This record gives sequence, C-alpha cells and structure tokens, in this order.
Amino acid sequence: MAAVQFVLIFLFPAFSFSSLFSLAVATATSENDSFPKFQELKLKISHLESKLEETIRNLNENGLRIEEQEKLIQQMSHKIHLLQSSVSNLKSDSSGASERLNALEEEVQLLWAASRKNNFEIHVLESKALNAEDRLEVVASQAEKMADIVTEHWIQIQRLEQALHITQMRALRAQRKVMYSRCSFLKFINKLFGDHPQKVLGVLDPFIVQFKRVFVVATEYHHELQRFIKREMEKNEFTAPLANWELVFFMCLDVALVTITLAWIVSQV
Repeated sequence: MAAVQFVLIFLFPAFSFSSLFSLAVATATSENDSFPKFQELKLKISHLESKLEETIRNLNENGLRIEEQEKLIQQMSHKIHLLQSSVSNLKSDSSGASERLNALEEEVQLLWAASRKNNFEIHVLESKALNAEDRLEVVASQAEKMADIVTEHWIQIQRLEQALHITQMRALRAQRKVMYSRCSFLKFINKLFGDHPQKVLGVLDPFIVQFKRVFVVATEYHHELQRFIKREMEKNEFTAPLANWELVFFMCLDVALVTITLAWIVSQV
C-alpha cells in the first residue's frame, strides 16, 4: 500500500506538469484562441484532477482491502494450520482409539468365553446339587429308618440288660445257696443268724454287679494305659531299655492311684 502511494505521489505532479506544459504550448501556438476554450480546458483539467483523486482514493481503498485480505489470508492460514494439526491429532487419536477398541473387543470376547464357561460350570454344579439333594433325601430316609432300627435295638438291649441283670442276680443267689449248702461254716452262720446274711447280700447284689462292670471297664483302661506307657517309653532312647511289662504295670498302678487320690481330694474340696 505504501508503494502504491509513493508511485501516485510521483505520477500526480508529472501528470499536472504535462498538462500545464501542453496548455502553455497550446497558448503559445494559438494566441488567438478565445477565452471560452481556455475555460473548457480548465474544466477538463479539473475534471481530470478529480478523476485522479478518485483513482487515488480507489487505489487507497483497494490497498486497504488488500491489507485486510492479507490479514484474512493470514488468519485463514493460521486456522488451516490449526485444523491440520487437529486433523493429525484426530488421526493419531483415532489410531489409538482403534487400538483400544480392538483391545476392548478382545476383552469382551474373553469375557464372553469366561461367561459361557461359568454358565456351563453353574449348570454342572446345579445338576450335581440336584443329584446331591436326591442322594441326601435317600440318605435321610435311610437315616430315619436306621434311627428307628437303632431305637428298637436300644429297647431290645435295655430289655436284654434287664434280663441279664435278673439272670446275674439269680446266678448269684444260686451260687450263694450252693456255697451255703457246701460250706459248714456258712451253714453255721445261717443257722445262727437265720436269713439275715442272705438278705444283706441280696441288698448288695446290685452293687456287686455294678462293681464287676466297673472292674471290667477299669481293667480294659488299665491295659490300654499300659500299652500307651510302654509305647511312649520305647520311643525315648533313655527309657526304651526299661520298657518291660512289670515296670509298666507298676507305673500304671501309680498313675491310677494318683488319679484316684486327686479325684478324692477334689471331691472333698
């Protein structure tokens, strides 16, 4: 725009001087021209000057428009650059998004496979649970039947125990009668005291039977305790040579006595 103004500044005086020079030459060559013609030329000069000014204004306006267009072009080029960078970013983002999408699709496929597997396992477990419920019902019914059978057997065992107790009592009485009939001393006691010793022994019969049972159980536990002590002594290298049945018997006896003594002390407290 400045260059255009500079050119116009130099063109305008040249044009003006050329016009004036032409006018002077015309005046010199034709001194007899009339005044109206001079006025016409003057009007033409003013008209040309106005056209020149209008042309200059148009050039200035065009220069301003060109500057504005250049600014717009710069702005558009900047926007184009931004759009190009945005497009490149979108392309990179789209490539990353496509990769993530592929990864998500693979993960979804894996999840579907795992879901199908879990559904199959759940179906298998449900079928097993149904079979287990059926078996449980069968076992429960069998258990109820066995409970009824056990109850019946328990009743029978109680009856047998009562019959055994009665049989044992009768056997003791029979043994006592045989003893009284064979032993002269017992015959003398029987004649001296009458039936009182037999009555006393009859009262003690249940306790005697219970004592026999306790003695049998204590003997079994005593044997188990002997085996346990002998086995533990054989494990130790120092007590292994001493692990004979005689020493084990006395050790079991000591343990039993200590246990009974402690139980008696605790009961007294």
